[in-house]
Amino acid sequence: MKIFYKTVIILLSMSTFAKAQDVPSYKVTLDYKAYWAGFVVAYITSETFISNDQYQIAAHYEVGGIARMFNESANDTLSRGIRLSGGEFRPKYYESSGNFGKLTYLNKVKFDPHTLKVMEHEQELNLREDTEYIPIPEEEKFGADPMSIFLNMIMNKDFKEDYKELETKRQFGGIFVSEQSFICEENEMMKPEGRSVFAGNASICAIDGKLIAGNIKRTKKRKKRKKSRVDDDQKTRLWFGKLDGFDATVPVYTEFPIGWGKVRIYLSNFDIEAASQPTTISKMKTTE
Repeated sequence: MKIFYKTVIILLSMSTFAKAQDVPSYKVTLDYKAYWAGFVVAYITSETFISNDQYQIAAHYEVGGIARMFNESANDTLSRGIRLSGGEFRPKYYESSGNFGKLTYLNKVKFDPHTLKVMEHEQELNLREDTEYIPIPEEEKFGADPMSIFLNMIMNKDFKEDYKELETKRQFGGIFVSEQSFICEENEMMKPEGRSVFAGNASICAIDGKLIAGNIKRTKKRKKRKKSRVDDDQKTRLWFGKLDGFDATVPVYTEFPIGWGKVRIYLSNFDIEAASQPTTISKMKTTE
């Protein structure tokens, strides 16, 4: 299931886009639904505020439907920062909390937006049985948070051309430091689908990460892997497309095998409205 959780985190990070019209500031809401065997098994929702000089992204994920019988994972993530005169987004604060199975966590991070050094890092981590955490050394605590990295990527007006070649970024996510890689070499014409609000030409992008620091290790030898188990280390593939009236290129679909079929995640809804400031969000909740 690691591939599922990794994909969810990426979607949480990338669930935002820019309005094409020249407005001072606005708020965007995006919703995704994950399906397995015809059932909805997870919900992802995000709310993004963007103005000329600042931004805030808040996102929520939770398992739903029959999947709750096996796992009640959930995550809340928040990123806020400044928008430089050249258009780049730089983080000042990042927070992520929740659980993936028995692993529970809370990370609060303050950045220097000009150097991307971590100035403060508060962490609470409760591990699964038979695992241990290898902390991030102080000298490795720098790099942008995941949401800010992907916001900069999808806001790139030359997305389709620029990401034909491999792009790498250093990412500080609180528990891990990694090098994210991103490349889009395939295209596909997506047909109308009742579960999705998108249809049209999409870029298929491979997203992967290389661990730099911070790690959760098993303290006991792993049991023999079942033949039906799908490789957790496979690259995540996301489909990106443009919606009418919007500048950015947003994630619209992804799929991956989990050993007992395939999970498919669709962009199910979006909304955009003018806003003068970010909404104050403590916990976002998904709705069916």
